[in-house]
Amino acid sequence: MFRRVKDLLGRKEIEEIQEISLDEIPQLLATNEKAWEDEFSQSTVDARKEMIEIRDHMIRAVQALSKTEREAAFHPKLEKIAKNSIPQFEKALLSALNRQLPEDPYAFYQACSEILKGCVKGLTGPGRYLRNVLPEEMKEISLLVDAFGKEINNLTPRVAEWRKRKEGVGALRESLSRMKEMERTADELSRDIPVLGKEISDLNEELKRRTGEKESCERTLAEDSEYRNLMQEAADSEGQLLETDREMHSVTSTLSHVLRKAEKIAHHRASEKLSKQLNQVEILLSGGDLLSDEELPGAITAVLPVMVSMIGSGDIQLKNQEERSLFASPEKIPLILQDHLKRRADALEKAGEIKKRMALYPAIQTLTRIDAELKSLDATISDKERQLWDLKRKKEEILPGIPSLHSLMERQISAILGRKIRVISR
Repeated sequence: MFRRVKDLLGRKEIEEIQEISLDEIPQLLATNEKAWEDEFSQSTVDARKEMIEIRDHMIRAVQALSKTEREAAFHPKLEKIAKNSIPQFEKALLSALNRQLPEDPYAFYQACSEILKGCVKGLTGPGRYLRNVLPEEMKEISLLVDAFGKEINNLTPRVAEWRKRKEGVGALRESLSRMKEMERTADELSRDIPVLGKEISDLNEELKRRTGEKESCERTLAEDSEYRNLMQEAADSEGQLLETDREMHSVTSTLSHVLRKAEKIAHHRASEKLSKQLNQVEILLSGGDLLSDEELPGAITAVLPVMVSMIGSGDIQLKNQEERSLFASPEKIPLILQDHLKRRADALEKAGEIKKRMALYPAIQTLTRIDAELKSLDATISDKERQLWDLKRKKEEILPGIPSLHSLMERQISAILGRKIRVISR
């Protein structure tokens, strides 16, 4: 029994928690802001009136200095000081005191703070020379400045509280904007991710179906005797082309080797024209499409006599069987080149005809079309998978921030309103 009574007496009063939604916050702030502005303005009315009276009194006191200076009889040194310092002091203080005082209480406070700075600066500047010249008058002005400063100090806590609340409201509005944006983005992502996932799934099904069609088409081609014969023709044509290329390369490489020797000999003999001609033939042999180069046999014919002469004189030594065999009948070399070029041209033409026939073959056309579609599908799927990954990553970045921002908003609005508030997102 005693324990139950103790528990009842020891229980703390449960703090009432008000619940509001995110959508209610803007109106709640708008309503309270007007009341806070009115409260702040009303709480500063008396202080502002007092400060205006002190300011006006200071203006009159400063303006009276020049009149005092004209009526008094000062020591010559003091008169000089007064003559120089009073106008400077009067200008400094009146410049500060005549600052416009706005109706808005916060702007009024800021203006008064600037007035005080100007007055203090004037007192510590030209005013310090007047304390001995006009001690009573300067004492009065100093006391008025002190009184003005005390009124500002008295107003400062209320201004600080109002500014803190103002900044709190601004921070809450910023948090609310961020929360709305995060929730809006999260909603969009929650809608877009499944849609994109479904698109990728459908595309993969289409890819699977088209792959099946390709495999079926390939099986059909494998069983097609006409297609197999066409493929064999293509293989034979390719083999023939490779063989002609090999034979052509054997002749041209041998010729190039002997040509380089002849070019060096011509260069050493200072026969630059012949050296250049030999070099051009060598370039013609080693580069370009020989099939289309009709100048080659004629170019070789033009330089053969020189090469044969160098071989005959012993200037060029034929060191391998290929060179000795080729130059055993040098007059046949242009004909050999023409023959190789013709056979290569015939092989290329035949290969081209077979390629055209294959391209026009119905099953090949179907297979080519399916391959293009598969390539396009694969590229589309890859692109959408990258998009999906980006959306999921973005959602993972946003979602953890919502609870922490939610808690921050509850603390912000509770601090502003001075009571426990629970914010309901949904």
